Amino acid sequence: MVNHIVMFRLEGDAVAVARAALGFKEAIEALVFTIPFLVEASVGINSNPAEKWTLALTSKVESWEALAAYATHPDHLKAVAVIKPLIAERACVDFES
Repeated sequence: MVNHIVMFRLEGDAVAVARAALGFKEAIEALVFTIPFLVEASVGINSNPAEKWTLALTSKVESWEALAAYATHPDHLKAVAVIKPLIAERACVDFES
């Protein structure tokens, strides 16, 4: 299994950021029903204003090849488009378990 963890810091109008974060969460979490090799996916929206990151995505796929396919899957790209204009920073860690 490959674990894919991504954190995003979004910038912009607070209402737009909150709406985008929620829309991204809903879109990503729905992908487990449309992308067969996506084993798990969840998004946590940060509640602690003292922290810099707006949200964190955690997902699991079956293999490194599946991760590459997930990254370019049209449904995944559609989900990312929800937050893309607001992304100020991104950090990612991928590891096997």
